Amino acid sequence: MDTLNDTRWRAVENRDTSVADVFVYGVSSTGVYCRPGCGSRKPLRRNVEFFATPGDAVDAGYRACRRCRPDLEHRVDPSLGAVVSLCRRLEQSDVDVGAFAADVGYSEGHLRRRFSEVVGVPVTSYARAQHALRLRRTLKENVPVTRAAYEAGYGSSRALYEHGAARLGMTPAAYRAGGTGERIVYTSLSTPIGVVLAASTNRGVCAVRIGSDEVTLEKELVQKFPNAVLQRDDEGLADLAGVLAAVVRGQGDATLLPLDIEGTAFQMRVWEALRQVPSGSTLTYSQLAERIGASRAVRAVGSACAANPVALVVPCHRIVRRDGTLGGYRWGIDVKEFLLEVESVHRHP
Repeated sequence: MDTLNDTRWRAVENRDTSVADVFVYGVSSTGVYCRPGCGSRKPLRRNVEFFATPGDAVDAGYRACRRCRPDLEHRVDPSLGAVVSLCRRLEQSDVDVGAFAADVGYSEGHLRRRFSEVVGVPVTSYARAQHALRLRRTLKENVPVTRAAYEAGYGSSRALYEHGAARLGMTPAAYRAGGTGERIVYTSLSTPIGVVLAASTNRGVCAVRIGSDEVTLEKELVQKFPNAVLQRDDEGLADLAGVLAAVVRGQGDATLLPLDIEGTAFQMRVWEALRQVPSGSTLTYSQLAERIGASRAVRAVGSACAANPVALVVPCHRIVRRDGTLGGYRWGIDVKEFLLEVESVHRHP
């Protein structure tokens, strides 16, 4: 559950003006963004997405509401102003909350309580989420892990590995270095849709690919994880192979398998939503976009489906065009058609 956005939605529903300057929300059906408390007609939840600042909403293609004027500065009560300022500071760098509270004239305990009331999550949780975002951006610049940790706001290597690694999947060093130090085992099986190659770390499935040539699939795996220790382990992955074989027959469920995959925050939202689509069912790209609260982002949803690194486990083949045609599929339209057909045959009533 997204606790922060649940809290924000309650504020929108209740027209809570006390948080008018904490965030804004965009309404995809109108293309307008508003402040909480706006007197305009209440939107449907599925049409709403949230933004930290008006600038973020504008970047996403929304225009300012002429009624609540979210593009203009509003007066706020002092404690709310302090919370808003703390949010903005945490989004940029680490903050000594006690010193910040003293600077704005509050006790640390009072400011922390007010922060939780307004934002919906504790200061610590908000700060950790921002640390992880900064860490991901810095590691992609190929800087040393220790430097990235401190630039992201982690006070020590221990803090990094306790709180940051879980948000990356692999360890930070492995994430930066293309899988360096990771042991990845893989197996393959022949199926009616071709060769299925599956790979896993000790945390979960990290790759599932489909093709006609096993050698080519193995080369693609090496390219994906060029610095990892890759080892074939048919016996150790026999259960995984069995699940995938059943899925190809339309009888298995791979969506409960643990995953160790990396993607943007948006991609992860799309992939998690895909895991909720039951076998034998389909959604359109626009319906999937609505499910993740980003109904305007249909093209981005399609791109996330195409970037899915674990075919079958994240069932992107269950997404079709609005007119009912199959649309694209990374592993071939004939494969997508086959999978949907066998799933429809074995669909539970």
